[in-house]
Amino acid sequence: MRQLLYASNTSRDVSDAVLDDILLSSRKNNVKAGVTGLLLYIDGGFMQVLEGEAAAVTETFDRISRDRRHWNTTVLLDRDAPRAFGEWSMGFTRLARETDPGAFALTEDAINGRLKPGAPAEIVTLLRTFHRINSPQAV
Repeated sequence: MRQLLYASNTSRDVSDAVLDDILLSSRKNNVKAGVTGLLLYIDGGFMQVLEGEAAAVTETFDRISRDRRHWNTTVLLDRDAPRAFGEWSMGFTRLARETDPGAFALTEDAINGRLKPGAPAEIVTLLRTFHRINSPQAV
């Protein structure tokens, strides 16, 4: 299994409709490719973890890199690692508000309870840090 983490920028005023389209497309494409992961959006930026067979992750990341809805795509982690997000086609949270009751809510309970046991420490630390910095209590 390959695990790739990247960050990218998008417009600060990206519409809910565009975010919904990105999420719907991601879930559909990822199920077909056998890719799981997590997509976070906050205030003009995306952070995403992609997991799966190496060729599927490469193809998915290449498609994302060509998407004009975001730019400055930067790989933060790329390695062989077990899945941390189980069978999720794409866990997602929009930190401004909850929009999809089936989506990944970025809470301490979600981080502790929805990641697979033995998830790589870097991913767990990244999510906890992201949550701590962006949670309503931090504002």
